[in-house]
Amino acid sequence: MDKIQLRDALMAQLWRMYKMDIMLYLREFLVGETALLECIASHGEELTPSAISDEAHLSRARTATILRALREKEYITMDVADDDRRKMNVRITEAGIKHLAEKHGFLASYFDKYVEVLGEKNISELTALLKLTADSESKLKGRFPEEPSNGD
Repeated sequence: MDKIQLRDALMAQLWRMYKMDIMLYLREFLVGETALLECIASHGEELTPSAISDEAHLSRARTATILRALREKEYITMDVADDDRRKMNVRITEAGIKHLAEKHGFLASYFDKYVEVLGEKNISELTALLKLTADSESKLKGRFPEEPSNGD
């Protein structure tokens, strides 16, 4: 195979993977409510909405919308900061921790099925290739063509 065929084959398989159910469940941890709840939980302390927005790479407005939904579900609390009445502090609640634990449990059982289906040897090889891919990201920076403008 030449480089173009290799590139096209890689892209085709990545698109197929993107459409898989497993990716749907993983995406939950990358965007939206679960991602923000995971961000808050991983800090183990209170955060401001702007810190959450920065870490999640979301607009302040989108972050506020998601935080409002999480608060309505009682997965987080938002209180005015003692040291600065203009700031809000966000904390995960026990209900939020339980909700995340359930999500993690489901994802773990889903991946257990993949290990069963693909086998330990294949999973080990796939894991090594994914690690190599993630580790190579820094080598790729600055080597890409400029992304086309989206008209903004």
